[in-house]
Amino acid sequence: MSQINKKLSPIIAPQNQLPIATKVNITFKDIKYTVKTSKGPKQLLKGVSGICKSGKINAILGSSGAGKTTLLNVLCQRAVNAKNQTLEGEILANSQPYDSDKFSTFAAYVMQDDILLETMTVKECFQFAANLKTKGTAEEKNQKVDEMIRELRLEKCQNTFIGGLFVKGISGGEKKRTSIGYELISNPSCIFLDEPTSGLDSFTAYSIIHLLSNYAHNNDKTVTFTIHQPSTDIWNLFDHIILMVDGQFIYQGDGKQNIINHFSSIGFSCPIKSNPSDYLMSIMHGGSEVNVKNYEKYFQGYKNKLEQQAIKEIKNTSVEILPHNSVQNSILYQIKVLAERQFKIIKRNPILSRARLAQAIITALFIGLVFLRMPGPNDNLSQRDVQDRNGVLFLCIILSFMLQLNPSILTFPSQRNVFLREENQKLYTVFTYFLGRIIVDIIPAIIFPIISSLILYWMVGFNDEEALRVLTFIFVMVLMSLAGLAFGYLGGSAFSDAKVATSLAPLVLMPFMLFAGLYKNASDYASWIGWIQYISPIKYGFIAVVRNEYNYEGQGYIQDPVKQLNFTMSTQDAIYCLVGIVVVALILSFIFLLILKKRLQ
Repeated sequence: MSQINKKLSPIIAPQNQLPIATKVNITFKDIKYTVKTSKGPKQLLKGVSGICKSGKINAILGSSGAGKTTLLNVLCQRAVNAKNQTLEGEILANSQPYDSDKFSTFAAYVMQDDILLETMTVKECFQFAANLKTKGTAEEKNQKVDEMIRELRLEKCQNTFIGGLFVKGISGGEKKRTSIGYELISNPSCIFLDEPTSGLDSFTAYSIIHLLSNYAHNNDKTVTFTIHQPSTDIWNLFDHIILMVDGQFIYQGDGKQNIINHFSSIGFSCPIKSNPSDYLMSIMHGGSEVNVKNYEKYFQGYKNKLEQQAIKEIKNTSVEILPHNSVQNSILYQIKVLAERQFKIIKRNPILSRARLAQAIITALFIGLVFLRMPGPNDNLSQRDVQDRNGVLFLCIILSFMLQLNPSILTFPSQRNVFLREENQKLYTVFTYFLGRIIVDIIPAIIFPIISSLILYWMVGFNDEEALRVLTFIFVMVLMSLAGLAFGYLGGSAFSDAKVATSLAPLVLMPFMLFAGLYKNASDYASWIGWIQYISPIKYGFIAVVRNEYNYEGQGYIQDPVKQLNFTMSTQDAIYCLVGIVVVALILSFIFLLILKKRLQ
C-alpha cells in the first residue's frame, strides 16, 4: 500500500478556478422511518440522531439489514414521506433544513450500482458531467476532465467503453472510480456513497477510500459512506464512525482507539492484533442468537456513554450559508449535449444500428420476393389479386410500425436509471432530455422506412404512374415509423421494466391490427367496441396507402377496392389523423415520464 499512501494532490481543480465552497456539516435528529409491508408496518430507523462532519471520513457500518443504506437515503432526501412510508425527524445541513432540490446544489450521491451508459467512454462520461455540472469555458471544462482522469488513475482506460451486456468494457474497479469521478468533477461540498468498495479487491478498495480521504481532508469536504466489512488499512482511514444494529446506533464517534475502549468498557474487548472491524461485525451480526441477546447492552452503553456527546455536537453546529454549486445551462445547450450523447449511443450500439438496418433491408427484400411483380390494373385482375395487393399494403404498414416500436420499447427502460439519476441531480429537465433524445431517435425512424420502401415498391409493382404516388407511399411509411417510435416511447415511459413493456406490446398491437379495416370491414364493427378503430394508427396508415395505390374510381378492377373496404376518408385526411396520433402519443409519453419519475433508493 506504500505507493498509495503517499500524499495525493486535491482531486478538484485549483481553487482560483472554482467558486469558494462553504463547508457543510450534516446533522439529523430523532429520525424514524417506517415502511408498510404485507406483514404490517416495519420500522427501519428507530429514532437515531447524529452528525456527519466536514473535513472527515464518516463511515456507517453494520451488518445486512441494520439500516445503513436507509439512513443514507434519508440524509440524501431519497426516502421521504409517501403513501407506504413514513419519515419523522429533522435533517439539517449547517443547521438549516434542505430538500431534494437544495441537496443537489451542494451534495452528490454515488449509489452502490454503477449507473453509467455502457457505450460511452470514461472520458466522455466525465466530459458530459463537466459540461452540465460545472462552470467555465470549454477549455476549462476539458482541463477539469483531464485532471479528474489523472487523479483517479484512469489514463489507460479513458477511451474505453464503460461496457455492459452488449459491449465489453472496463473493470469493476475502474467503473466504480468512474462513478465517483462523475460526481466529484463538480466539486460538491458533501458526497455520500453507498458501499463504494462492494465487489472490489482489497487494493482497489483501499485506493478508493484513500482518494476520498484526501478529498475530505485537503478540501474540507464532508465524505459519508456505508461500508460492510473494511480491511484494517481502510479502517485506519476512518475519522468518524457510526455503528448500526437493528435501525439504532450502538456507537458514534472517533475511530481508532476510542471505539475499542468504548466496547471494552461494556464488556466486549477486541482481541489484540485483530482487525477491529472484523471483531465488531462479529458481535453485531443478527444471525447469532447470542448477538441478538446482547443488543440491549449495546444500546444501553451507547445511551449512557455516547448519546449526550452526539447531541451536544449537533447543538453546537454553527449556522452557515449553504453553498450553491448548481449550474443553470440554457435549454438549447442541454438539448445539444443530450442529443450528442444519444447520437453516440445509437451509432455505437450494434442492436440499435447495424442490426436494425439489416432487418429493414432483409424484411423488405423478403416481402418483395413473396409478392414479386403482382398483377396490375391492366392485367384483368381477379378478386384474389385485389386481396393480395391489400395484404402486401397492410404488411408494409405493419413492417414500418414494428421496426421502430420494438427498439424504442427496449432501449428507453435501459436508460431510465441513468435519466433518473441525472434528473435528480438537476443536470437537465425532463423536457430537454425528452426533446434531445427525440431529435436523434427520429433520424433512423426516417431513414429505415425510406430504405425499405425503395426496395420493395418496384419489386412488388405498386402504382408508379405518378411520382406523387411514390412519394406519398414513402411519406406514409415514415409516419408509421414515427408512430412506432411514439408508441414505443409511451410504453417505455409508462413501464420501467423492459420485459413488462415488451410483453404488453402485442396486447396493444393486436387491437390496432384487428380494427385497421383489412380483417373486418369498417362498417361491421359492433358499436360498443368499434371506437378502437379511431385510435389505431395502423388503420389511418392503411387507409392512406390504399387510397394512394388505387385509381380514384377503381379503374381496371372488377369492384372498386376502396369502396369494398368502406374507406370514406381521403388520403390527406388519413395522413392528418396519423400525424395527430403521433403527436398525442408523444405528449402522453412526456407526461408519463414527468409524472412517473421517482427518486432512486
